[in-house]
Amino acid sequence: MSSYVVIDTEVLDEEAFSEFAAKIYDAVTSNGGTFLVRGGNIDVIEGDWTPQRIVVMAFDNDDGAREFVRSSDYTALQELRQRALRSKVLVLEGYNT
Repeated sequence: MSSYVVIDTEVLDEEAFSEFAAKIYDAVTSNGGTFLVRGGNIDVIEGDWTPQRIVVMAFDNDDGAREFVRSSDYTALQELRQRALRSKVLVLEGYNT
């Protein structure tokens, strides 16, 4: 069953974010993930959620998603990530039909 990493992001430093964005792509793809959503327009239809930038990544399974967020590729970017943005990160299991 597919699994997803969903991130609600607030960019704090545009220059650091540009550097992070260039590096995170390789970290995701080298760990078996693909980007489904990487920014773009957001239209909140219902509720009081006010996300600024949403990122959604897909992985083959829950273990793959969890391994990614614990991987050295991802954790090596922690200092840059914290300087560049504030984020909320979820790992979600997909729906198995």
